[in-house]
Amino acid sequence: MKKQQLAILSLLFGIYFVMNTISGTAQNQLKVGIDYPAEIENPECLGINKEPYHATLMPYLDLKEALVANRHASSYARSLNGLWKFNWVPSPENRPIDFYKTDFDVSGWKEIPVPSNWEVQGYGTPIYRNFGYTIKMDFPHVMSEPDEKYTAYKERNPVGSYRRDFEIPSDWNGRRVFITFDGVDCAFFLWVNGQKTGFSVNSRNAAEFDLTNYIKPGKNVVAVEVYQYSSGTWLEDQDMFRLHGIFRNVTLWSAPQVHIRDFFAKQDMDKNYRDVSVAVLAKIKNYGDKAVKAQTLSATLYDKSGKEIAKGNVTGKTLFSDQEEQLTIKFPVSNPAKWTAETPDLYTIVLISSEGEIISSKIGFRKIEIKGRSFTVNGVPIKLKGVNRHEHWSDVGHAITEKQMIRDIEVIKQGNCNHVRTCHYSDDPRWYELCDEYGIWLVAEANVESHGYMNRFNEEPTMRSAIIDRNVANVENFKNHPSVIIWSLGNEFGSGGSNLRAAMDTIKTIDPSRFIHYQGFGIGKNNPSDFDGKMYGTPDEFAAIAQNEELSKPFYICEFAHAMFNSMGSLSEYSEVIDSNPEILGGAIWEFQDQALWNNRNPNHPILAFGGGFGDYPNDKYFIHKGVVSFDRTTEGVQTKPHYPEMKKSFQWINTELIDPVSKMIKIKNKFQFISLAGFDAWWSLSQDGKEIEKGMLVLPLIGALNEVKLNVPCKVMNSKPGAEYFLRVSYTLKEKSLWAEKGFEVASEQFELPINNAPIVVSQVKQIVEVTQDVQSTKVSGNGFSVLFDKKTGLISQLNKDGVNLLSEEGSPKLLLWRAAHRTDDIWAYNQWERYGLNKLKYSLIDMKVESTDKYSAKISTFVNAEGNEGFTAKQTTTYLVNGDGSVKVNTKVEFVGPRINLARVGVRFLFNKKLDQMTYFGRGPSENYADRKSGSDVGVYQLSVNDQYQYEKPMEHGNHEDVRWAQLSGKDLPTLLVKTDKNRMQISALTHTDEQMNPVDYKIDLPASTATVFTLSTKTLGVGSNGCGPRPLEKYQIWSDDTEFSYTLQLLQNK
Repeated sequence: MKKQQLAILSLLFGIYFVMNTISGTAQNQLKVGIDYPAEIENPECLGINKEPYHATLMPYLDLKEALVANRHASSYARSLNGLWKFNWVPSPENRPIDFYKTDFDVSGWKEIPVPSNWEVQGYGTPIYRNFGYTIKMDFPHVMSEPDEKYTAYKERNPVGSYRRDFEIPSDWNGRRVFITFDGVDCAFFLWVNGQKTGFSVNSRNAAEFDLTNYIKPGKNVVAVEVYQYSSGTWLEDQDMFRLHGIFRNVTLWSAPQVHIRDFFAKQDMDKNYRDVSVAVLAKIKNYGDKAVKAQTLSATLYDKSGKEIAKGNVTGKTLFSDQEEQLTIKFPVSNPAKWTAETPDLYTIVLISSEGEIISSKIGFRKIEIKGRSFTVNGVPIKLKGVNRHEHWSDVGHAITEKQMIRDIEVIKQGNCNHVRTCHYSDDPRWYELCDEYGIWLVAEANVESHGYMNRFNEEPTMRSAIIDRNVANVENFKNHPSVIIWSLGNEFGSGGSNLRAAMDTIKTIDPSRFIHYQGFGIGKNNPSDFDGKMYGTPDEFAAIAQNEELSKPFYICEFAHAMFNSMGSLSEYSEVIDSNPEILGGAIWEFQDQALWNNRNPNHPILAFGGGFGDYPNDKYFIHKGVVSFDRTTEGVQTKPHYPEMKKSFQWINTELIDPVSKMIKIKNKFQFISLAGFDAWWSLSQDGKEIEKGMLVLPLIGALNEVKLNVPCKVMNSKPGAEYFLRVSYTLKEKSLWAEKGFEVASEQFELPINNAPIVVSQVKQIVEVTQDVQSTKVSGNGFSVLFDKKTGLISQLNKDGVNLLSEEGSPKLLLWRAAHRTDDIWAYNQWERYGLNKLKYSLIDMKVESTDKYSAKISTFVNAEGNEGFTAKQTTTYLVNGDGSVKVNTKVEFVGPRINLARVGVRFLFNKKLDQMTYFGRGPSENYADRKSGSDVGVYQLSVNDQYQYEKPMEHGNHEDVRWAQLSGKDLPTLLVKTDKNRMQISALTHTDEQMNPVDYKIDLPASTATVFTLSTKTLGVGSNGCGPRPLEKYQIWSDDTEFSYTLQLLQNK
C-alpha cells in the first residue's frame, strides 16, 4: 500500500477509535478501516451480553440425573461439538464480513472439528514462545506492523469464521436457552440467526450467553467469529505453543425462567475437625417478563450410595423481572468422611427450587488453615509434591479430551504426585471434577501472564478490570471443588502492583476460605499474599528460606527442577529439603509433559516440533521440550522418559531405611498424611550380582499416617558366592485396584547393598601364549583366536579381532572424550566453554609408544598421547595396555590436564564398534538412562538393552548414560562378544547409534544420518544433568573439572554365544 493511502486509512481508523473511546495512535494500525471491531483492542471491554461468572453447573431433569452429576448427560444439555463450517483468513480485512447472515452461503466452506485448534487442523502457523509476544509490543494495539521476519507480519491477526445449524428440543419450549463456550482462543463475536448476540475475551474461562430472545422453533444458525489477537493477548503470554480457535466444549442448555444461577457450598469444621456446618449461598434470578412469587429452595446432601445425609431449605421473596436474590441454606453434617488427596470422599449436594429446577454438584469436606508457617488440612500439615501441567497433547494441541485428562491424572498419581498447579490459566471444567474424584491438591491459577511485558501492567489503569475479571472468573467457576486449596493470581506478571493486589482483595471477598499465592510478590514483609515464593533455587537456597526466622509465611515453590530435555537433576535432594522443613508446603516440577506439537504437514518428514518447527518467528526454540513425561505419556518400557521413574522414586510416600544390615532390620516410615499403610502389600527380594535369588512377602503391622515401625526382613544369604554383590530390595504395592492404578501396582521401593563378607575371587593364572609382531604401521599382539592391533602413528588400538572379525569400525579407536552433545541445559553454562577450549575437536598426537613382553603370556604396550584443544588446554594421556593370552586387555589410563581448569562433561574413552554389535547386557543402574544427579529411581541390576531401541530426545543429544556399572557385554548376530569390566571404582557407560559430533548440530532426530557404528562410551566421571534450562546448573558435587584423573578397565574378547 502506498504511504498516502495508508495515511488516509490510518486517519479514518483514528477517528473510528476515538468514537469508540479507544485511546491510541492511529499510525500504528494496519488496514483496519474496513469494519475492524473496536472491541478487539479495547482492554476495558471484557465482554458484551455475557452472563455473570458462576460455579460450573447444569440443570437436571430429575434426582437420578442430579445424583450422577454429569453435566453433559443432562436432559437439558445438547452438545454443539462436531463439524462446523469454517473459513480462515490471515488478517481481518480478508474475513467474510456477512458470514453470520442466515442467507450467506457457506456450503462451499470446509469443515473443522469443534473443539480443536485451527493450527492443528492445518490453518495458520503455530508459534512457540516461552515469554515475549508474537506480535509487535505496542499496547493496546495488536495490529501494529511488526518486523518482516515475524509470522504476524503476514498473518497480522487471523480470523476464523465458524457456522453451524442447531435445533431446540420441543420440550425446552418456555424455558431459557443458554450457550456456553468453555474455551475460545483468543476473542470472539457471536451471532444467532443473523443477530449479534455477544462478545467475549479471556480464552480460558467459560463464556455464557442467553440465547432465548434470538432463537426460534426449528432450525437455528449460530455463527462465531474468532480473532487470534485481542486485548486479551497481553495477559496470555504463557509458555506454550500459541494455538487458537474453539478448543473446548460448546454446550447448548436450558433452564427455567426462574433459574438457580449460581451457588457456593461453604463449609466450616469444628475445632476437632469432626462435624461440619454447611452454608449454601444460592443466587436465583427471574429471567422472565413477570414477577414471580417467593421461591423456596432446598439443599439436600447425599453420600456416594445415594443415601440422604442432611437437608435444609429457605424461602425467599417475590422476584420481579430481571431481579436476582441470594438465599442462604444452613444445615449441620455430623462427622462426614473428609476429603483429601489421599481420601477423595465426595458427597452430592442437590438444590431444588419451587419452580422445579434441580441442580447438583459433587463436594468434599475439608478445612484449610495456616498455622504459623505450616499449611494444614483438617488440622494436619500437608506436603505438596507435584507438577505444573499445561493443557496440551502433541496430537491435538490444547483441545484435549476427557480420556486424555484421565490419562494425565493416572500418570500423575502413579508417579507419586499429589499436586498439580494449573499453569498458567483456568483449565477445562472437567479437569477440576476429575481431580475431586481421583484426589489431587490443586493450586488453581488465573489466566494472567504478561511475561514479555513484565511489570508493564502493574499499575496500568485500563488493564485493572481485566486482571480482576480473570481472577474472579477463576474463583467463581471452581469455588465448589474440594481439590482447589489455593488460588493463584497468575504467573510472571511482574511484581504485581496495585492491579494484582486489587484482584487479590476482590477474590478474598468472594472466597475467604482459601488462601492466595502469587510468586512475583516475593518473600518477606512486602509480600501481601499468604505464601512466600521463589522459583528455581537450589535445594540449599530453598532450605535457607525455610530456616529464615524472620519470615512468617509458608513457603511454596511454584516451579523447580526444570525438566527440559535431558535434565531434572537433584530431584531427590529437593524432595528431602521439602520433607525436612515444615515451613515448606511443597512445590511443582516444571513441567509435567513435553509440549512439543506434531508437525505432519510434510508427511515424509513428521517431527515433534519445537519453536521454529513450523517456520514460526519469533520463537523460543528448544524450550518447549521440558516434561517429566513424553508427549504420549508412556510410563512403561524403553520409551519411558527417564525423568518419570526418578520423580516416582523421589516423591514416594513410603520411606524405607536399613537400620541393621546384619539382622536385616528396616525402618518403614509412612509419609502419607491421612491414610495408614493397610491398603498396601509389602515385599522383599534378594539379588546376587544383579539377579534375584530369593523373595517373599513382608507382614506389615498397622502403620498409621506419619508413623513408622521397625521390623526384620526374613532373608538370609547362605553360602555366599566369592566376590558377589548382594542387594536387598523392599517394595510396596496396591492391595486392590484403585481409580488410578491396577491391583499390584508398585508405589514405592528401596534397594540396599548388603555388606556381605565374601571370600575374594580366585583369579586363575593365564596360561595362553601371546605373540608380538610389528611392521611399519602397527604393533600386533596375537593369541588363541584373537589379535589386538596398535597404530604406531596414533598409539591407539586400531583393531580388536576375534575369530577373524574386527569389532572396531573404521575410525573406531578408543579416544579420550571430555565433552558431550549439549543437553540444551549444558549450552546455557558449560557448552560454550567446551567449544572455546576445543574439547569437541581435540587433536590427538602420539608422543611416545613402548612395547614390552612381560612374559610369554602377556604383552605390555604403553602410549603417551596428547589431546590438544584451544588456548593452551591439553590433556596428557598415559595409557598402559596389558594384553593377555586369554583375550583380555587390561587398560590403565592417567590423564594430566594442562592449561585452564574448566568444567568437563566427562572423563572417559569412546569406542566405535561394528554397528551390528547392537545388544548390550550390563550390571549397573537401569533400566532407564541415569546420571549422577538423576539415578535414585534406577536400581542396580543386570539389564539388557537394544542399542537401536532406547529413549531418544527429539533434538539429538548425548543420552543413554548408565551409572555405577560393574561390567557390560556387547553382542550381535554372528559376531564375537566383547565384555567390558570396570575396576572397583565402577564407571559409566552408554551404547548409542551416533556420535556426539553427529548429534549436536541436528535439530530433529529424523534428520540424523544413518548409523555407521555402535558408539560405546566408558567414563570414570560424568557431569550431572542439573536443571539449568531455567534453574541451577548441576550441584557442585555433580560437576566434573579438568583435574588429573586415573581409571582402569578390562576388555575381554569372547566367542559368539
